[in-house]
Amino acid sequence: MFVLCTPAFAADGAAGDNAENTSLTPVLPDVSNPDDVAAFFDIEAPAGMAKYNIPGATVSVVSDGDLVYAKGYGYADIETETPVDPEKTLFHIGSLTKLFTWTAIMQQVEKGTIDLDEDVNTYLKDFSIPETYPGQPVTMRHLMTHSAGFEDTDVHMEVEEREDLYSYRTYCEENIPTLVHPPGTVTSYSNYGATLAGVILEDVTDVPYAEYVQENILTPLGMKDTIVSYPKAPEKDTDTASGYQYTGGKNMVVPDIVVVVDPAGTISAPATDMAKFIGMHMKEGTLNGAEILGEDTARLMHAPAFANDPRVGSMCLGFLGCHIGDERIITHSGDTLTFHSLLVIIPERQAGFFVSYNCAGGSSARNDLLMAFVDHFYPGQETAEPAGAGFSSSSAEKFAGTYQSTRQNYRTFEFFKTPPQQMQVKAEGDGIIQISGGGMQLTAYTETEPGVFVQADGTDTIAGDIVFHENEKGAVDLLCYENDPCGAFERVPWYATEPFTDGVKNAGILILLTVLFWPLQVVCRRVYTTKDTDDESKEPENSKQENLANLPCYARLITGAAALIFLSFVLIILPAVMGDTALLEAYQYNRTTPFALTAALMVPVIASVLSVISALFLVPVWKNSWWTRCHRVHYTIVIAGLFMMIWWANFWNLFFFRL
Repeated sequence: MFVLCTPAFAADGAAGDNAENTSLTPVLPDVSNPDDVAAFFDIEAPAGMAKYNIPGATVSVVSDGDLVYAKGYGYADIETETPVDPEKTLFHIGSLTKLFTWTAIMQQVEKGTIDLDEDVNTYLKDFSIPETYPGQPVTMRHLMTHSAGFEDTDVHMEVEEREDLYSYRTYCEENIPTLVHPPGTVTSYSNYGATLAGVILEDVTDVPYAEYVQENILTPLGMKDTIVSYPKAPEKDTDTASGYQYTGGKNMVVPDIVVVVDPAGTISAPATDMAKFIGMHMKEGTLNGAEILGEDTARLMHAPAFANDPRVGSMCLGFLGCHIGDERIITHSGDTLTFHSLLVIIPERQAGFFVSYNCAGGSSARNDLLMAFVDHFYPGQETAEPAGAGFSSSSAEKFAGTYQSTRQNYRTFEFFKTPPQQMQVKAEGDGIIQISGGGMQLTAYTETEPGVFVQADGTDTIAGDIVFHENEKGAVDLLCYENDPCGAFERVPWYATEPFTDGVKNAGILILLTVLFWPLQVVCRRVYTTKDTDDESKEPENSKQENLANLPCYARLITGAAALIFLSFVLIILPAVMGDTALLEAYQYNRTTPFALTAALMVPVIASVLSVISALFLVPVWKNSWWTRCHRVHYTIVIAGLFMMIWWANFWNLFFFRL
C-alpha cells in the first residue's frame, strides 16, 4: 500500500513557460508524522482484528526515540465494554520480558561483573550446569543467542494458580534440561536459558530480579505502570486486559497461563510504557537523560552475534535480527495463551513500534502488520528481474528428507507427550522442492541460488526464504528460515522418521500377538496327543531332569508374559495415560511426578527385563533343538518382536527413569 501526496510541478526559470516539467514525485508517508501513522494503523489494525477475530489491540509507534502515536483498538473487556487505553491498559507481553532481562545482563557486562564468554557456572551460587561436552561450557553469549544447546521443556514451567507459584531459582535447579547440542552450534529457543540468566543476575548483584529491573530500567525510563511479575494489588488486575479464545463463532474469556519463569515472560505493560523502552534502545541506551546502557554496549547488543547460516538472519544479544524488504530489523515477539505481542526497531530508520493483541489470532495479525508497516513506510525498490533469474539449478535430491525443529524435548517423557512435528521435503525436479507437514500446507519452492529457495508462486512471507545449511562434510543438516534466527529444523535420520517408528511399533505388535497361539497349541496337544505317543510327556527320572524338561515351558511362559505385558502397555495402558487429562496436567504442573504415571512407565521396564531373560533362552532353544524347527523360528521371531518394542519404548522415552 502506498500513500501519494499531491504531485508538485516545477518550472525551470531559465527555460521559461515553454518548458514544463511534468514528472511526478511520489512522497512516501513519514513515520515521524502522527497523521501518516494514524492513517496507516487506523486501517491495518482494525482490519487484522476483524480478519483474526480479535477483541482488542494496543499500539505505540516511536520515531527517533520519541512517541509519535499510541492508540487502543477494540475492547480490553467485552463484557463490560471497556475500551483499550494505550496509557493504562496492561497487556501480558510474554517473552518480550526477555529483552528486559538481557538489557539488565548487558548492564552487568558493561560493569565487568559478567563476561559474555565465561562459563555460567562461574556466577551460579546454588547449582551448576553439567559440562556435557568437555571443554565447551555454556556461556552468557550462548544464553543470549539461544545457542546453549538445551533441549526444550515446558514441564513445571507453569502452575495452575498464582498461589502455586514458587521460586524460578528453584525451578532452574530442579529442571536443568539436557544439553543435546554442543554450545554455540545451533539455535533452539529456550525459556530455561533466559530464566537461568535471571538467576545469574541475582547471584552477581545480590538484588532480586524484579527489584533490579524496577530500579535500573523501569523507574529511570518512567515506565510507571509496568509490572515485572504478577500484580499483587487487586486494582492492577482490573487494569489488565482480559484474554480471549475465539470458539464457536464468538470470543470466550479464558484465564491466561501463570508461569514460574519470571525473567522469561511475566511482565505486563501498557503500550506507552513499551514506547519508552523502544526509544531507549533506538537511541543506543539513553532516553531523556536516563542512561540505561552505554552507546558501545547498546550497539554490541544490537549487532549480529550468531547465525545458523551466513545467509539467514542473526541472533543479536537478545534481539532477533532479520530483513523485511530492504530493511534490517531487530525484533522480538511475546506469546502467552491469549496475548500475542511484537516489538520492532528499524535501527537505520530510527523507527519502531509495539503492538499487542488479546486473542490467539494475534500471532498472525502481528506478522501481517509488520509486513504491511515496512511495505507502507519503506517500500523496497522493484527489481527488473525476479529472484534467481539466470541461476541454473541442479538436482534438488540432496535437500530431500525429513526435518524437525531443534526446539523440542529429546530425553524425557515430554518427547512422547508432545512429539515434534516433522516436515517432509521432496525433490520435484531440478531446483524445485515441495514441503509439507509440520503444520504446513503442501508448498512448492524454487531454488534461486545454491541452497536458497523461495515460494514458487512468488508469495512473500514473514519467514522469508528457506536456506539449507551444509555441515563441514558437505551434507545438508539444517533447514533454516531466513527470518527465524532463534531456531532451525534439523535433518532427521531414517530411523527417527514417523513412518519408521510407527512401522516398528506396528510390526512388533503383530509379532507379539502371535504368542496368543501358544496356549491354543498346548490345548490341542493335550487333546490330540496320547501319553504313549508323546515323547515329551515321559516321566523324568529325577528332579534335575524334571527341571530341564520344564525349561522349554518356562521359556515360553516368560516370553509370553513379556509379550502380553508389552501388548497391554501399548494397547491399553499408554492410551489410557494419554487420555487422562488430569494425570497429564499433574505431570505438567506438579513438582513431583504422579505415582500413577511412574507406575505406568514401570510396565515397559518389567517387560524389557523379561524380554532379556527370554533372549537368553535362544541358546538352548537352538542348541538342544527344543520343539520343531518351525516353532524355534517362531520363538526367535517373537524375541525380535520384543526387542522391537524395547527399541520403540526407549526411542520415545517411555521408561519411568526418563520422567
